[in-house]
Amino acid sequence: MDGSLFFRGIGALLDFTARLFAGSFIANGFAGDVNINYLTHSRYVSLIKFIFNRIPKVINVPERWPKKISSYANGSFAVSLAAHAAGQNIPLPFESGRTKIFEKSLSVIKWIAAVLPVWGTVSVLFFAPFLPTMALAAIVAASLVAALLSREIIVDATAAALLFFIAVTIICGFASLAPASSIPIAVLSSLLIMSYILVISCIRTKKTVDIMFFLFAVSAAAAGIAGLYQFFFGRNDARWLDNEVFDYLNLRVFSTFGNPNVYGTYLLLAVPFCAAFIFYAKKPLYKLLAAATAALLLINLAATYSRGCYLALAVSALVFVLLWEKRFVVAAAAVLAAAPFVLPAAMWARLVSIVNFADMDSSTAYRVSIWQASLRIVKDFWMTGLGQGIEAYNVAYPFYAFNAVTSPHSHNLYLQILVETGVIGLSAFIAALAFFFRTQFTFMRRAANERDRLMSAVTVAAAVGFLFQGIFDHVFYNYRVMLIFFVFLGISNAYAAVRSKGNCGHEQ
Repeated sequence: MDGSLFFRGIGALLDFTARLFAGSFIANGFAGDVNINYLTHSRYVSLIKFIFNRIPKVINVPERWPKKISSYANGSFAVSLAAHAAGQNIPLPFESGRTKIFEKSLSVIKWIAAVLPVWGTVSVLFFAPFLPTMALAAIVAASLVAALLSREIIVDATAAALLFFIAVTIICGFASLAPASSIPIAVLSSLLIMSYILVISCIRTKKTVDIMFFLFAVSAAAAGIAGLYQFFFGRNDARWLDNEVFDYLNLRVFSTFGNPNVYGTYLLLAVPFCAAFIFYAKKPLYKLLAAATAALLLINLAATYSRGCYLALAVSALVFVLLWEKRFVVAAAAVLAAAPFVLPAAMWARLVSIVNFADMDSSTAYRVSIWQASLRIVKDFWMTGLGQGIEAYNVAYPFYAFNAVTSPHSHNLYLQILVETGVIGLSAFIAALAFFFRTQFTFMRRAANERDRLMSAVTVAAAVGFLFQGIFDHVFYNYRVMLIFFVFLGISNAYAAVRSKGNCGHEQ
């Protein structure tokens, strides 16, 4: 195959594309060897670090949790009780006349606060598919406060851009056409975005990152089992069925997310990671479980019948092939060519309807009309934006809408950010993505082993698939998916930092 004319032609095309973009602003911003240390050492970032880290660190985080309970039973009521139950000769707080209950209670509170940032982050990632948004936001808020009081806050280039995006988001919330609605949404969105900084500040060892990877896979598998149950025993939900065109669709799976498109977007992050665990895991049992989970999630993704997610997964797979092993492009092309003969008829009919503009189905026509109206809004509000939320959007949208089509948002992530926060907000968001991808590409080039390069390639591919889906839908409309995305970015960059520098301290 290496010497075939076909493969040489593909290689020449890829090389030509690389030369075409070599040295360009886009290539340097996302993948070039551009030194962005000037940003992380700029006055802007220095001021942010000063503000965050000038907060008194009243909670001491142990550098290492010793193995013996007795070695760290330093007055904590919970630890002393556990040691007593284990048979160790450590006096309980109420057995010592010199110890006050208040002091013991305070030590317990400090101990909980010390571990809260890490375990709060772990809990958010694991329970995101199952808990309501406000419960997850409360965990993030408590974890952030505990982190500010206990450890150094790290601000990398991606975090710096995200903080600027947060500032623009808050300003646009107050300047909104419907401030009473937009301000709470802006605050909530900013809190969820801050989860990225929480992750990179707290996850500092490979062991902790591996735990996060594992729990992400277990959580996705649990959501997949719920989706599989719904596929066999669930009832029809007419809200997500376009029966005017797709009369063969009886059920679209949405698992715990309430919307098949939202669930499909979540799976765009989960499927590549679970598939990567087949190669990343060392034990055969773990590899088998990873393969079973990936297959389960692929079945769920197929059952969402989300056309945008189908395309996004294909794009994600293509990006992975190009990053990991370009020779697999031939196999990928063969799989694509075989798709009409392999995929179920319902899936293929659903997929090709995207380009059927001669007889446009209601879902596609709906989106096109909304995109046209949103672009008209941008023409008048390109600098300031409308502010966040349905109410702000619908103050202006009726004056720009086509054919009386109603919508809570623009059904496009980038267009929605532009509509809500203007060109400055969109620029800040794209800058954050550029810094994230640059970090991953740099790590991939310098990775010392294949497993690290694999995880970086999967990270980039999954993020690209997620963002590609953003072309067809406002993927941040569901706040749980928004939170998962920024936690995902944080874990990916934390992994790169840990593997690039080795263990940066000891973490529980």
